[in-house]
Amino acid sequence: MAVFINEECINCAACADECPNMAIVDNDKNPSGADIFFVLENKCTECDGGEMACISVCPSDAIHKR
Repeated sequence: MAVFINEECINCAACADECPNMAIVDNDKNPSGADIFFVLENKCTECDGGEMACISVCPSDAIHKR
């Protein structure tokens, strides 16, 4: 399981700074080529069922559960 970041992302890095698993990479490392941050599914644990750190800090509401 993982969350995803949509096109509303403003590249502020708040989510990457809060991710305990370093599962969020910046737009330069986004494998899709999109100019937004990206969640590496193999690293995201959805904060082990707790409050999702990335979702709670995203100022543009760009991060969602699949």
